[in-house]
Amino acid sequence: MFNLHLKQLFSMKGERGNTLQWLAFGILLLLASIMIIKGGYMQAKAHFAQYLIERAFIQTLVDNKPHKPWSWADTHPVAKMRFMNPKLKSVENDLYILAGMSGRTLAFGPGLFLGGAGAGEQGNTIIAGHRDSHFSRLKYLQLGDVIELQNTQGNLTQYRVTDLRVVHESQVEEMAKTEDSRLTLITCYPFESLSANANLRYIVEAKAMPAGPKSWI
Repeated sequence: MFNLHLKQLFSMKGERGNTLQWLAFGILLLLASIMIIKGGYMQAKAHFAQYLIERAFIQTLVDNKPHKPWSWADTHPVAKMRFMNPKLKSVENDLYILAGMSGRTLAFGPGLFLGGAGAGEQGNTIIAGHRDSHFSRLKYLQLGDVIELQNTQGNLTQYRVTDLRVVHESQVEEMAKTEDSRLTLITCYPFESLSANANLRYIVEAKAMPAGPKSWI
């Protein structure tokens, strides 16, 4: 009788353990689904925002006045960028750059550091973007690739990639002013990481090339 009672007790514990395991699995599955849905929403928001920013940038090219991409925006487009790389040569890979590098701005597109040089100006033009959306394409860039930047006056500047490196977030010299004309692109690293707390930065450094004919508008 005692042995039978023990068997029943262990059976109940086993069933309870299985229930808890399935419950834990269900919770993990739900959390994973939420993360996937949230990630998809963020991606969709980022890409749709670029469409609205493009419209505002085209208006700026016409009348040379800043235009907000949506009524409540606290920023406006200041440049259009294209990566001349075999894997990223489609016009669909054009990026529209917003003024400022606040978290709210970067949620909708790459942002221009207002403490540096403007698009196409002499000095260090610094642009930051998120690694899981607009600037995920930085991982495909190679030394020697050309990056084209068009400002709001329609002027085009070409930059050739001269360095690709990973630095710690504390290395603020990447954002220092320079005498030469260069483009510095910054995003979090590594690209595939799911952690939101990244302390490494991926840097693309490109030097301005001699002025030549425009290849696109």
